[in-house]
Amino acid sequence: MTPARWDDQQTAPQGSPNRPGRLLRPVLWAAVPVVSVGFLSFAPFLAYAVMQRRPRDWAMFAAYLAATVAMILTLGAAGSGNGGSAAAGGFIIVLAGAAAIHALILFRPGRSQPSVVPGGPAGIAQRNRDAVFQAKNRMERRKDARRLAESDPALARDLGIGRPDLPRDYDDGGLVDVNHVPGAVLAEHLGLSQAEVADVLAARDKLGRFANTDELGAYTSMAPDRVDELRDLMIFG
Repeated sequence: MTPARWDDQQTAPQGSPNRPGRLLRPVLWAAVPVVSVGFLSFAPFLAYAVMQRRPRDWAMFAAYLAATVAMILTLGAAGSGNGGSAAAGGFIIVLAGAAAIHALILFRPGRSQPSVVPGGPAGIAQRNRDAVFQAKNRMERRKDARRLAESDPALARDLGIGRPDLPRDYDDGGLVDVNHVPGAVLAEHLGLSQAEVADVLAARDKLGRFANTDELGAYTSMAPDRVDELRDLMIFG
């Protein structure tokens, strides 16, 4: 039976750009239609469609590509006449301006992150990376909390290390103080069966407290491999 986990709210940093970089990105994409005088108005939307891989984003790219082609054809048909040149110039201004504003909105921070299809290969790989990060993060928090409990027991008690049954702010990564938590916590956070909980509580009442995991194994009927499975989660305050 796998021990239950909790307080896994910390998310993994997936190489998120810093704030200046996030603000610069939409500005750069918005500049493409303007700097290219409208000839690359479709480029930001092609990039976005490749990242998102959604039909509506491909449709948006196709619309800007069609508008760019229409602009080029208008320039070719305008010739040197003042009326035609003015119409072509107006077309360029409208297309480049609309594309720039649209790109600025589309790539703004908080929206421009590529979406990942949850059931696709990229989504599965991302979930796996997140799971590995969270597991390693919990292990490090447990190591830090265990060292603190060994070096300063009074502070550890004040922080509630190993006491998920008490109100607290300190995140110890999932440690459980076997000597002090009630039976319900042993069941919920260590995944002990009702028989194992009763066994541990009976031995704890008889001894007063367990000194370590070896003593827990010696005075209960829990198998050695079962004790080893839970060793990383238990402390004995």
